[in-house]
Amino acid sequence: MKTTVALDPELECELQELYMLSNHWISDIQFVEHEIRFLKNILHKYLVPALKNDQLIEMETFNKTLTRLNADIPVLKNKILDLLKFIGPYLIDETNTDISLGLLEKFTALETEIKALFENVKQVKKLLFSFIEEIMKSECTVFIDHL
Repeated sequence: MKTTVALDPELECELQELYMLSNHWISDIQFVEHEIRFLKNILHKYLVPALKNDQLIEMETFNKTLTRLNADIPVLKNKILDLLKFIGPYLIDETNTDISLGLLEKFTALETEIKALFENVKQVKKLLFSFIEEIMKSECTVFIDHL
């Protein structure tokens, strides 16, 4: 005798939500990629000519941090794609009910990594803009002193 196990509709909705959230992370990561490119552009295009030695050192620190954060992006994208490939079959095959807690653990770990990336970029952005403000204030002071 063959027994069929019906997929719990609530579980199916949860899986769809996990899939949609994971899929949305790809665009979030692309946004962060553009943010990093924008910040690096500011560093290289607009700040270099106006900087003094100690400012150049600080600028290089920003550049290294942004480069490191940017290097994390392909790894995160691959992890997201792996998660989507893992969830996908459960959405297609409603009879596949062999879902473990590993899926939630994988999702949560990835979510934590992505949030950390976002928070790190936000922090670097805030510090970089403060750094730029300091340069602008010091340049205004020098300009006013010359008048």
